[in-house]
Amino acid sequence: MSQPRPLRVLHLIDHSIPLHSGYSFRSRYIARVEQELGIEVEVVTSARHDEFAAMEETLDGIKFHRTAIPKGFSDRMQLKVPFWRECIMTGAMAARLKHVALKFNPDLIHAHSPFFNGQAALRVGGELGIPVFYEIRAFWEDDAVDKHKITKGGLVYSQVKRLETKVARQADRLVCICEGLRGDMESRGIPAEKILISKNGVEVETFVPREKDPALLAKYGLEGKRILGFIGSFFTYEGLPELVASAARLEKTRDDFKLLLIGGGDDEPRVKKAIEECGAQDLVVMPGRVPHDEVQAHYALIDVFCYPRYKTRLTELVTPLKPLEAMAMERVVTGSDVGGIRELFDECEVGQTFRADSAEDMDRVLNESLDRSDEDLAEEGKKGRINVSQKRSWRNNLKPIVEAYAQICRRP
Repeated sequence: MSQPRPLRVLHLIDHSIPLHSGYSFRSRYIARVEQELGIEVEVVTSARHDEFAAMEETLDGIKFHRTAIPKGFSDRMQLKVPFWRECIMTGAMAARLKHVALKFNPDLIHAHSPFFNGQAALRVGGELGIPVFYEIRAFWEDDAVDKHKITKGGLVYSQVKRLETKVARQADRLVCICEGLRGDMESRGIPAEKILISKNGVEVETFVPREKDPALLAKYGLEGKRILGFIGSFFTYEGLPELVASAARLEKTRDDFKLLLIGGGDDEPRVKKAIEECGAQDLVVMPGRVPHDEVQAHYALIDVFCYPRYKTRLTELVTPLKPLEAMAMERVVTGSDVGGIRELFDECEVGQTFRADSAEDMDRVLNESLDRSDEDLAEEGKKGRINVSQKRSWRNNLKPIVEAYAQICRRP
């Protein structure tokens, strides 16, 4: 008797590697681990992923299908129709998804936020009779508010929230990446039994503790200093100008540390302005983005990580990915007491928080962290790695999703 073919899952995501972001790396880890578990995986990216070498690429042994920007489409077009751009993008994405699905013949479509992707997946899933999982990583409307694109509670905000809820109701299963998002969706009337949790995780085999690289220390002028730092995307809600200001205040009473900020993004101009206004040009080192294969070496340089997120609806609900990588590297973590940070720190039983609206409390926590002995930092770092390995490995985090795949598709 012949063996049944492996389960096939077609993922639909906004953007992917080789672009670097927390979103693209989460997508990469999910696809890679599912493939390791024996699932056949292919990925479709939206037209918002507009940097690709070919319409089909194989990365990490997984086939990625790109969606081209619709012909004649331009961001400069001035159409006074709400969501006109998104409607055009969603139509193109649905067409590409259907084209790939007819060839790949998936058992299931797993769409990942934003909700436009969910709309496209539901359209194609309905046409072809394929179950659809929809994964919420953050709410589009909250991100747009933080980027000053829309107003909280305004017409666009309310409409997007309504559409997100509609997609969640229509999907066969709803996946949330943290408890904050699950609680919000339950408050909108989504049945608890329909919601799965697949938390952000870390590849502990990749993010392995290592000694500081003397060449890198010399390159950045960090020899003989305690290093306070941040690695990630420079989004406004990360609060990096406040971290610069705090470091500048601490420098008035101590000269034994430097601040290392690695990454880039929309908020980079504000960060540079804060450095200039605080006169912290000699205190802050900003090398920009670094190649992905060099990230671990840069993690190892930092003694104390800080995630000074502002208190917003997004940061209260959503957990970041980067602190988990720092924990896996046995680095000490601090951050503001917003819900997403607290959820990570409480579960992994490490990390110290400060009040998100208090410069004085941030100064206190960072000053105390920089005062800790090497032995104390090393002990907490080891505890963090043990706990994150046990509680936040991708294999463990994806177990409920894979089990739900099999249940929905009636497969072993």
